[in-house]
Amino acid sequence: MAKSQDKKQGKRIECTADILRYDASKNPDIQILTGNVIFTHEGAICYADTAFYNERTNIIEAFGKELIIHINDTVHLYGEYLIYNGNTRVFVIRENVILSDEYSVLYTDQLTYERNENVGFYDNHGKIINDSNTLISEQGWYYTHTKDVYFNKDVVLTTPDYEVFTDTLKYNTQRKIAYFLSPTHIYSDSSTIYCEYGWYDTENEVYQFEKNAKINTNRQYIEADLIWYDKLNGKAHAYRDVSIFDSVENVLILGEYVEYNEPEEYSFVTDSALAVFIDGNDSLFIHADTLWAKMDSVQNVEYVSAYHKVLFYRNDLQGSCDSLVYMAEDSIITMFRSPVVWFEKKQTLADTIHIFIENKAIKNMHLIKNSFICEDIFTETKFNQIKGVNMFIYFENNQLNNIFVDAEAECIYYVLDDDKALIGVNSSVSKQMRILFQDNEVSSIILYDKVKGDLSPEADLKKTFLQDFIWLESYRPKNKWDIFGLNFYKPELKTDKEDYE
Repeated sequence: MAKSQDKKQGKRIECTADILRYDASKNPDIQILTGNVIFTHEGAICYADTAFYNERTNIIEAFGKELIIHINDTVHLYGEYLIYNGNTRVFVIRENVILSDEYSVLYTDQLTYERNENVGFYDNHGKIINDSNTLISEQGWYYTHTKDVYFNKDVVLTTPDYEVFTDTLKYNTQRKIAYFLSPTHIYSDSSTIYCEYGWYDTENEVYQFEKNAKINTNRQYIEADLIWYDKLNGKAHAYRDVSIFDSVENVLILGEYVEYNEPEEYSFVTDSALAVFIDGNDSLFIHADTLWAKMDSVQNVEYVSAYHKVLFYRNDLQGSCDSLVYMAEDSIITMFRSPVVWFEKKQTLADTIHIFIENKAIKNMHLIKNSFICEDIFTETKFNQIKGVNMFIYFENNQLNNIFVDAEAECIYYVLDDDKALIGVNSSVSKQMRILFQDNEVSSIILYDKVKGDLSPEADLKKTFLQDFIWLESYRPKNKWDIFGLNFYKPELKTDKEDYE
């Protein structure tokens, strides 16, 4: 075997072949190598069928049905034609090009590999196979030292679960993490996803979508500035301008932070938290510092809990309390700690209030302990009032039907004629009491056991306010936006009854 002599140690390409010759008539600087060609240069080894080596420029051109280039112990190049510059340490490989290492294989028709930067570049379409993931693009830069690949133009990442379409993407073949660097669309059998920045850990199935992140599933549409999701552990977080719409439950959730835990079947929302139970013009809006939702095994909402400074609004019903639980299946709202409910011109208070909804209409309300109902009669100067330990309010066809007061019943009721002129005032005390209504007006009052009281002129009344009377109309939400802007009622804000006397 013939062997060339390097003139510059460490930079000259060393070549061996079965046959080595010169053609002095054409170019005396070029070695023509044929058969079992091997050339080496600073750690790289190449095998070829034929090669032309220019000793003066230190450039070699090689051919073969299967060129093999060992860049190092783990990075290998294959092709049918190459040019290598020993001064710049740059390979250009063409025809059925393959770049492989211990993690992936790159396929393209032409590749430039810069040994100084440990990077391979293509700009005429390429495909990388990394275990079960496949990536294609028109341009790509593969940094073999860090295992980072930058893809550009018409990028497609295909995994067992998703197809990703974007214009710019970074992918680490060792960790199998894709980084989204431009607007990105992600598709699966059950969802479509959009983001403008983020990453996807294909090995551990962890995702982070940022900048206008949107997820559309078979039942939910989610928007946020940032969404993080651990699929294997069933946990997710969403940050800033979070919006979740559930088309099955017909519920919209808004907030600045949302946490979801699938194994424990709950999620919670905080910071400007809002839940909207959508029902045409009768939608229920609930706002609180924090909202919790408990789901069943198929992700249907079992109940929603609202904590601290709770306000809700529906066209026919408004309320305020410190905490609230909404049982989705039974449509029951339970209010705790200083609850107040307003409907029509009436205000209700108790230690605990239960609201039962049937066919989207209020069926009945239970006021438990320290119950009080009052109604404005004359421009917030005269009020109908009912008081007792417990109270049960019944509706029919979305109109008040009757109120039953159980234990320590008291009432002050202004009786009016058809022209709304005052006839007298019913002031009564009894163990129990039932007030019947017709067209939302009192039709009769029935007293049970230990009855005291009668109908008398207003001037003969000894008191016009029952003990613990308070009027809280200024805290009542007048529209859905008021649940964010109103001052929140606290017990210590009660107005002393003398203010009305």
